[in-house]
Amino acid sequence: MNPSNQHRIAISLIAFAAFFPLVLIPGALFWKPGLIFDTELAQALELFQLFPKVLVLLLIGLLGMLSVREIRWREPFVFLLLSHLLLVLAGSLNARDDWSYVWLGPQRRLDGLLYHVSLVLYAIVAYQLLLKMPRLGNTLLLALFAGGSFQAVLALLQRLQLDPIGPLVKWSMYSNPVGSLSHPGMLAGLLLPTILLGIWLFTQQVSRNCRFLLLLGVFLSALALGASTNRAALIALIVGLAGLIWTHRTWSVLFLSGFAIVAVLCVQFIVPNRLGFTREYTATNTLESRFQIWALAYQSLGKIPGAPWIGGGPDAFRLALLRDPPVTDLLALTKLEFAWPQDARVSRVTVVLPPNEQRRSKYLQVEFEQFEGQSNIKQNYPITLDKAHNLWLDRLVAFGGLSMLLWLLLYLYPIWKSWKNRSLAWIWVLTALMVYYLAWFPVIGTEPLHVLIAAVAWASIRSEVSNAVRPSPN
Repeated sequence: MNPSNQHRIAISLIAFAAFFPLVLIPGALFWKPGLIFDTELAQALELFQLFPKVLVLLLIGLLGMLSVREIRWREPFVFLLLSHLLLVLAGSLNARDDWSYVWLGPQRRLDGLLYHVSLVLYAIVAYQLLLKMPRLGNTLLLALFAGGSFQAVLALLQRLQLDPIGPLVKWSMYSNPVGSLSHPGMLAGLLLPTILLGIWLFTQQVSRNCRFLLLLGVFLSALALGASTNRAALIALIVGLAGLIWTHRTWSVLFLSGFAIVAVLCVQFIVPNRLGFTREYTATNTLESRFQIWALAYQSLGKIPGAPWIGGGPDAFRLALLRDPPVTDLLALTKLEFAWPQDARVSRVTVVLPPNEQRRSKYLQVEFEQFEGQSNIKQNYPITLDKAHNLWLDRLVAFGGLSMLLWLLLYLYPIWKSWKNRSLAWIWVLTALMVYYLAWFPVIGTEPLHVLIAAVAWASIRSEVSNAVRPSPN
């Protein structure tokens, strides 16, 4: 690779790590529909936030591949990514769906074939560059920390009803702290590695000014994570911090870990909640709904040809529900998700497909004998569930069992190779992400950054192995 091209790609990757969540188009400043329905909000999410990210990801992947002339195709990390891409293609062909959905992906997600091609190309480029420039890894981790800290600032401003993002992309302020990622759970998926990386970077610095800035970033990120009230991320953070403490065994890491947990749990006493967004960590309805969603995802495998070896494409879960709706199970989940009142009594449930509409327009029409003191009323509930809220289940349904195993290996191998290595203690971030992904699913706004962390981990282990087998000079 030409040194100048190598330098330019390195700079683009650093910028990507720091600013990728901020890639958006302020389209709400120029497009103002007369009435804002869910369709307009979904289109705004796709056009203003998701599609620009896919294009940036594709651009970096293509330019990088054109610049990296010597690609190590036999590297296990590269092999896993290319195998995943083949499985994505197989699942997409097996989808029996409109090709616009296959290429672009489900509504409000856009994680179709185009996204996965872009993700794989970008990850291969990043890994090849990290093998050639081992010191780039720490710089990328620092850039990830800086980007996550900035998202924390945005989320805390949103908690104070000072939202600078919402008016740019959805015509109004967000009703909960999301940063520029449109959902508290997605924000939590970025803040989780930010906190862990910040603590590890703190142990690597000797400058007081750098340590103060890292401590400030950890504090703000922990507050924002607390504001998101995402239980999966909190549990994952505790697991990751326990790993860092066990690996380092220093008072500084123990103190910083305790400091981060206290900040997460005490955000309500530090930052006023002017949004009114609240959700208790002890609430059980979210966990109950997860169990029901996982059961539905498992059932959907029986409706996908070739499953579990071949998946049903990027929108497989929703398509399985639409083709043969399990009415009783969907009704139980709807009751839980929408928190029906105690007096709700259902008399009849009908699956409705409006005339001349595609199957994604199906909805449940529920007739109530009684609902909140009213008699004989009807409610319509669209069938929009499209993710299993578990990375491994999502991969299994969408792209098959082999894809699920590939992603398990992608995360587990660096953990296995480095769990006792103090110099690679930051790889506990991957353990935390695995815990987080037990109750969440990959999204465009955060998955490329998580894959970048995995690429740095694989490249770091490769460098450690190369240094270990290199003969010492006589």
